[in-house]
Amino acid sequence: MQEQVFAAKSICVPQPHAIDAKMPPPMLLNDGTEMPQIAYGLYQVKKDEATRCVADAIKAGYAHFDGAAFYDNEREAGRSLTEACWYTTKVWTTDSTFEDAVASVKRSRAEIGRDLDLALVHWPVPGKHVDMYRALVHCKEELKIVKRIGLSNYTEPDYEELERSGLVKVCRPVVNQIEVSPFLYRKECVDYFQEKHIVVQAFKPLQRGAALQNDIVLSIAEKHSVTAAQVLIKWGLQKGLCVCVKSSNAERMAENLKEWWGLDMDDMEALDALTTEEALVAWRAHYEKRRAGTDGPWGPGPRPAIEDVAPPAPEPSPDAPSPSPEPAAVPPIQPVPAYEAAWSGPRGAPAPEPAAVADADTETCRVDSSTVEIPAQALEEPGDPRPSPKRARVDDAPAAAAAEPAPAPAPTAAPELDAATVKKMTVAKLRAALAARGLDTKGLKAALQARLLEAVAS
Repeated sequence: MQEQVFAAKSICVPQPHAIDAKMPPPMLLNDGTEMPQIAYGLYQVKKDEATRCVADAIKAGYAHFDGAAFYDNEREAGRSLTEACWYTTKVWTTDSTFEDAVASVKRSRAEIGRDLDLALVHWPVPGKHVDMYRALVHCKEELKIVKRIGLSNYTEPDYEELERSGLVKVCRPVVNQIEVSPFLYRKECVDYFQEKHIVVQAFKPLQRGAALQNDIVLSIAEKHSVTAAQVLIKWGLQKGLCVCVKSSNAERMAENLKEWWGLDMDDMEALDALTTEEALVAWRAHYEKRRAGTDGPWGPGPRPAIEDVAPPAPEPSPDAPSPSPEPAAVPPIQPVPAYEAAWSGPRGAPAPEPAAVADADTETCRVDSSTVEIPAQALEEPGDPRPSPKRARVDDAPAAAAAEPAPAPAPTAAPELDAATVKKMTVAKLRAALAARGLDTKGLKAALQARLLEAVAS
């Protein structure tokens, strides 16, 4: 039996016998759709590795990828994503206005190359996260570029503030992504959101590798002949969490998906007890720092909109033919004066200069946008006694009488409406009725109805 030895500890954990990688059953969301329960996280995945890591993860069996604007690798990750993959993005704290949040989602969609499966408010910025969530509602309900929306790093008070805005009744969040592991287990918070039928997605389940050397975790791993990572992932799955894992190593990617029997009650209780007061204090400090606002990788201020970003140069294919050289520029053809074109002397001999003629005997002829003076005699056939007909110039033509503008149609009076009719109207009809009354036409259907009902009542 092959053994894996942890250098920092004396415990040897036997590797499991041949166990096929298997994704657990998907999770049912409160909108009736399903989401894969294990996600591959893209945080701190370098740009030049993101395309390869996503491709390796798909090969290992992952179908759920957790990204964000702040991770700054969406375009690179999108190159390997397939239509079957689930992709989540998040709006960073610097995009805290409605307009900036919408622009960030649009850019994520453009960089991924298709509609987004899920968009989250990354951190609940005080006084602004409600507008950020309203922007996500707009992206889902009006723009139709996001299939589902949700939250990240929300506490119970943050969610209660969002509930008071009324937006939760318009579009419920399906996920709240927070840090959860045996080393940071806030049971009350997890229970609160699960009771509201909001899936809790756990990030940092392995504490970025630090938890893999814990004595209790290693003893449980040895007991079940599995790895420490598999113990921590199974703990989250048995808590009913969606677990977000990450590894840049293809073998460990597959290893993290290996199915095994699971943890018993004693194991779960021992792992639940690993959270310390110091860990909770450190989490609170990090929470306050992040939601107060942190510059993104693009620098201070909002994330640049997609139209402000130069598109990436396409990567040359090894099978593509080498580009052909640019053709030499062809010099423009110079117009030939009429007296030279009519010269019938010896080839190569210069044509004589034309005799000066009076202005009355010249006509204007346009050749290739250049103007030359042609003697009137040159327009006559040889031996024709008839004078050449004068060609009417465009500028000599009589100006057409300017058509009188049609009278503007008289404004039509806005139709009379009652409350029952307003409630049955579609969004398009609501906006048309508001426009006829000179009122604001922006907003969701509920806001439009309220605005029109107020106008009808007055």
